[in-house]
Amino acid sequence: MLEIHINSKKYQENRVIENLKLEVKSSEFISIIGPSGCGKTTLLNIISNIDTEFLGNVLFDKKCIKDVNIGVMFQDSRLIPWLTIFENIMLVSNSKDEESILEALIEVGLEEYINSYAKELSGGMQRRAALVRAFINKPDVILLDEPFISLDYPTAQALRSDFLKFYKKYKPTVVFITHDLKEAVSLSQRIVFLDSNPMKVVLDYKNKNDFSKNLESYEIEKEKDEILQKHPNILSGCLN
Repeated sequence: MLEIHINSKKYQENRVIENLKLEVKSSEFISIIGPSGCGKTTLLNIISNIDTEFLGNVLFDKKCIKDVNIGVMFQDSRLIPWLTIFENIMLVSNSKDEESILEALIEVGLEEYINSYAKELSGGMQRRAALVRAFINKPDVILLDEPFISLDYPTAQALRSDFLKFYKKYKPTVVFITHDLKEAVSLSQRIVFLDSNPMKVVLDYKNKNDFSKNLESYEIEKEKDEILQKHPNILSGCLN
């Protein structure tokens, strides 16, 4: 289980997070939605141990998060431009197993581009390489900071499908930041809605359906609409 207990996180005198407690079961996939500026990226930085300037603790299976195997996907690919796609994955691989890297790249359709550089790939291909990089060490926890944003719809859907394929294979705990409620409904088992100043959970929503086998299901839009009908201001951080 991922246990997030943040007593206080400040930037100078600005209280970004205070008395936040959030628990995520092992292999659970949760989405986090909140208004801009509420501290979502700060929260991910704390979970990933990038930001250690806070009061509290983050544990996974009772271990300090700094000792946990974590994978991350960002809003852009963040591939190193002077390395090939294969070399980018090899750089972060713990095992340095060339065969497993090649198999993973083949699995996302990049077998013809293993010796290509990022500038030679489309944005969608770069994100697929970033997906392989995030999973290559079979992480216990995956953190997603809007990795499907700015892609056209078919490319984003294909990447979501690839992500779910890896998720089902390796079963990490997933914390996914998004502004897109439909996306959260389609992918995750829980949706945690936040408010700001300081950050707080206003709604912890259990997804009624598993859409992982059909990301085009008409029921996705229906469930999204039901949430907004019941809580019309929830995307602004207001429960009512």
